[in-house]
Amino acid sequence: MMTRASLFARLSTWASARRAQQLLRVAAALFLAVSCDHAAVVSGIPLNSIDLTPPTASVRAGGSVTLAARPKDAAGNVVDVHTFVWSSSNKSVATVSSSGVVTALALGEAKIAVSALGRSATATITVTARDVATVVVAPATVSMRVGASTPLQATTLDADGGSLTGRVVTWSSSNTAVATVSSAGSVTGVSPGATTITALSEGRSGQAAVTVTLAPVQTIVVSPSVDTLGVGTERLHGAVLRDAAGVVLSGRALSWSSSNVAIASVSSIGNVIGVAPGTTTISASSEGRTGTATVVVLARLAGVVTLTPNSNTLVEGATLLLTTQVTDDAGNLLTGRPVVYSSDAPTVATVSNTGLITAVTSGSARITATSEGKTGTASILVVPIPVSTVTVTPSTATMITATTQALTATARSTAGGVITGRSVQWTSGAPNIASVSATGVVSALTPGVALIVAAIDGVTATSRITVALPTIASILLTPDAPSIASGTSVQLSATPRDASGASLTGRTITWISDDESIAFVSSTGLVVGFKVGTTRITATSEGVSASTLVTVR
Repeated sequence: MMTRASLFARLSTWASARRAQQLLRVAAALFLAVSCDHAAVVSGIPLNSIDLTPPTASVRAGGSVTLAARPKDAAGNVVDVHTFVWSSSNKSVATVSSSGVVTALALGEAKIAVSALGRSATATITVTARDVATVVVAPATVSMRVGASTPLQATTLDADGGSLTGRVVTWSSSNTAVATVSSAGSVTGVSPGATTITALSEGRSGQAAVTVTLAPVQTIVVSPSVDTLGVGTERLHGAVLRDAAGVVLSGRALSWSSSNVAIASVSSIGNVIGVAPGTTTISASSEGRTGTATVVVLARLAGVVTLTPNSNTLVEGATLLLTTQVTDDAGNLLTGRPVVYSSDAPTVATVSNTGLITAVTSGSARITATSEGKTGTASILVVPIPVSTVTVTPSTATMITATTQALTATARSTAGGVITGRSVQWTSGAPNIASVSATGVVSALTPGVALIVAAIDGVTATSRITVALPTIASILLTPDAPSIASGTSVQLSATPRDASGASLTGRTITWISDDESIAFVSSTGLVVGFKVGTTRITATSEGVSASTLVTVR
């Protein structure tokens, strides 16, 4: 093979001084041809192609794959090439080492290229998500109350312990009768017991042990809290159990006891039986908490409850104290017996625990007094406070025609207190002069006087309304300063106007001429010229005048 040195030496020998420049150009062309031929030839064998295997590969993020490059000649024989150049089209997805080892970094696709001696080949590398190797649920153990909820967190990890995001997690409970779990991992206690909550992702799972317990009893209320029984009589008592949040609890074991069984005994379900006269305490206990009720056992029980009065009529806001009498079946008066009062219509009349009735609003109510299982009633009729006086504001008013005026009617009791909520009936004594609406708005129609009447519950009051025409502020005379021939006439027009300039009709106009020997004016404003000269014609209405000069030619 001819080298560059031998080529230039030979050319130097052949070249003459006058052909040196031409031969140098030929030498450069030959040099390029030899260089290109040398780049494609190794050990005397031309390089034709490079096989890159595998041509495609799918690699998990964080993994690697080794690519093999095989240089070949045109006949497909492997050529001995020692140096390759490797590159990646997307180094954020995958990188490649000088030995062809591809490292997957992030989801995506990258082209890996290898080149040598002017020849190249590429392989497509697809980087996929890393597999979930472990699922960790936190917290791993949970203790909760029935009805309470708590969130769990599931963390997905790869084989190297790296955290994986965006993975689908499915939640389940091994015993939904104990606790359920939402799709977001929120656990809700259903009943006492234990269950396992599982988080599943890509075939891997993690668990949390959940224990559900009942909320402890915080308070117990026994009802009735105070009771009266006769010897040999009985009554079932109840107990309401609540937790610290005030939630009513059910299904709890409850034990009953009496502080003095010689006076009253109590069964396992709270049934109290009077044994002998006296007072005892009945207790209901559960989970270390106790509620109590006081039971009084009497030799004689109430037979009749009587309320006095048993019927009455009250004015709204009034009060009435009932007298309550409790007797036994033989009619003997029993004192010191507990009495409970109630109203079947508290919006009409209320009753206190001492029997004081307060009338609230019109209507009827039944008041009941209960003692030892016996009741007595009283019927109460509540009526409105009677109206004593009515006043209308304003009591007098002067109005201009075509205007309106709002009146108000106020009702008062005998004590002078204002009474509200009553309907008002409005009427006008002269509806052709002034009318009034159902809401007390007066409309002035024609001049005159009208009495507006307001009636509330039959009690009346009036407002005196005087209707007047609008005041004349100015008079417009037309035509202005007319000129007429002697023996002829001109018609003047006078238009009264109010302060806003609006024309007023129906007003009386008086006319006058300053010099009737020059021109005369009639009562209708007709001016007749008598002799040559100038005179002033004046129109007057309701004290307001306007004038113009009339010239007679």
